[in-house]
Amino acid sequence: MDPRIQYCVTQIEHKILHESTEHNTHDALIQELASEIGLTRFHLARLFQKYLQLSPRDYIHRSLMGRCAMMIAHTSQPIFSIAIDTGFSSQQAFTRAFTHYWGISPHKFRDAHCRYTAKYAKRPADGAPARPAIAPIIEQLGPVSFWAVRYEGMSFERHACWNDFGRVCNDSPPEICKGPYFGLTYDTPMFMPTTLMRYYCGMRTSGNPSQRPAGAFEITLPAGRVASVQGEFLMGEMPDIYDELLNTWLPASSYTLSATCFVEQFYVLPRHWDEQRVPMKLSCWIQRLH
Repeated sequence: MDPRIQYCVTQIEHKILHESTEHNTHDALIQELASEIGLTRFHLARLFQKYLQLSPRDYIHRSLMGRCAMMIAHTSQPIFSIAIDTGFSSQQAFTRAFTHYWGISPHKFRDAHCRYTAKYAKRPADGAPARPAIAPIIEQLGPVSFWAVRYEGMSFERHACWNDFGRVCNDSPPEICKGPYFGLTYDTPMFMPTTLMRYYCGMRTSGNPSQRPAGAFEITLPAGRVASVQGEFLMGEMPDIYDELLNTWLPASSYTLSATCFVEQFYVLPRHWDEQRVPMKLSCWIQRLH
């Protein structure tokens, strides 16, 4: 993919899905990105169509609808508040856009997810695979900046992303490849087709921009309260860990999501994660229920 489009996609996903609502005006964000990479909006649109088969506006909208689904399912925030926070002029406009994209209204979407979590929380039937036991800890995460490479594809192939990122590390100065390493995702299989899962592999920045690996972009995660699950896991176990965190622990806690992204922190580079357990920590941003 053209590195200019890679940069734009990274910025869209980070700003739309993690940062403040001021970035949710489609036209303003498209113009900002075009100016940053020295293209007209027309040429930017042509490159998006070439590499993503989507216009910039459609890509932003797809990302925004994913964020909205996460907020409706995993927060108690009123629908009207979500509409305003995601840049819509009214709840009616938001409902039309959400229903057109997902095929179900926001209220029915929330009701359906509540029924799902209630069913999920029931004790597994005899003979069913045991669900993982997790005990999240609540902690304060400081601001973290890391150089990340973006990947897209099957959610169960994240180990391949890290194996490729290992080659990036091999080509980088050894002093910046000592860890920790960070995996960042904005998607869960419940709300995003597994073939479209977006995943970032990264290493902490060194403070020297000239050491940034080729093809990597700087991402800064803000400080905030997080719920963290720590342990040694196989990559194949992560979907169940995410499910337990979001659909068992979170609904029963006094917290709700405050951001629609998840960060995985590794203490060693997780090569061959599909074959061997890796010490790691999974965190999501939370806030207390009002």
